[in-house]
Amino acid sequence: MTVLQTDLATVLGRLHAGVREALTDLPPSRAQEIRGTNPKGDRQRAFDLAADAAVRRILEGELDSGIILSEESQEHHFGSAVPVYRFVIDPVDGSDNWSRRLPLSSVAVAVLGAEAPLALDEVIAALTGDLGEEAPVIGIRGGGVYRGTDRIQTAGTRRIQDAFISCELNHCAPTSLLGALFASARAVRSYGCASRAIALVADGSLDAHIDLRERLTPESFLAAAAILQEAGGCVLDARGNPLPAFTDLRQRTTIVAAATEELAREIIDALTSTDV
Repeated sequence: MTVLQTDLATVLGRLHAGVREALTDLPPSRAQEIRGTNPKGDRQRAFDLAADAAVRRILEGELDSGIILSEESQEHHFGSAVPVYRFVIDPVDGSDNWSRRLPLSSVAVAVLGAEAPLALDEVIAALTGDLGEEAPVIGIRGGGVYRGTDRIQTAGTRRIQDAFISCELNHCAPTSLLGALFASARAVRSYGCASRAIALVADGSLDAHIDLRERLTPESFLAAAAILQEAGGCVLDARGNPLPAFTDLRQRTTIVAAATEELAREIIDALTSTDV
């Protein structure tokens, strides 16, 4: 079957449901078992592999062919036809949250052309599906972003003093500049799941998400960043540059994802100020 771009939303919705079902069916006594390391060298648990297997099973059932690039496994080509799409997958983003029954964990999927570079502007469809919620957030480039039947967009916030800001602080010692930014914002949160935090900017719950650690890899943010752009937001690195094309899932970056370009630039100016 050939899946048109507008039909990708249906495939992504089924994928989210399938991953949630696979994790629900996994006995709690087995879910936390350590099964080795993934291609990036991170610890891999039974629930990571269960989610990854569900992704493969669903995509192989929906499509004649494709390429899967997952955090949890090597690049996988399936089907005999020439692939049209490449799927960049984080089967369980926010895995520490999920393993401790904390809110906010997600399956994140960015869809690109099979031959396209691993770049934000090349994402044609994207999913961030909270593992605790039935309705995922799905965006189609040029077609808007929806949670179920509800179209979502950013809050349009332009100033730090009005902004609810999320910042990833795991393995991070905040600088004085970051502390000054926190002090000037309306509110600060830290969620431990990049795909969900950025999606919360897309739907207006948050106004910006910041990650300055040089630890963030494409599978964790590419889908959500594309969703944010489609919802009217802005995504830059901490130096104010557009995100580059990535060579693989081991390449790391910083990110400033905001409701508007004005807010993103104000945040970046604050983080590079010499007046602290």
